Amino acid sequence: MIAVALVIAIASAVVLTIFYSRKAEIEKLKQKYRRLTFLSPKAADETLRLQIIKLRNKRPGRTEKWYIEKAIYDLERNRR
Repeated sequence: MIAVALVIAIASAVVLTIFYSRKAEIEKLKQKYRRLTFLSPKAADETLRLQIIKLRNKRPGRTEKWYIEKAIYDLERNRR
């Protein structure tokens, strides 16, 4: 009984750790996008949101991280 509870607790901790680390990684990517746009945070967030919508329509089935990385890549590529 205690072993089962311990396994459930460990599994829950692992899942939460993975979930929060992905959220933190996505937030870091969003901050990078904000810095690269030179817009106000609100305007940058709206621009990113619209860019993600376009990318989801063009390339469905990807992760949120992928869409943000693609938006950053496109932004950096257009600056060259």
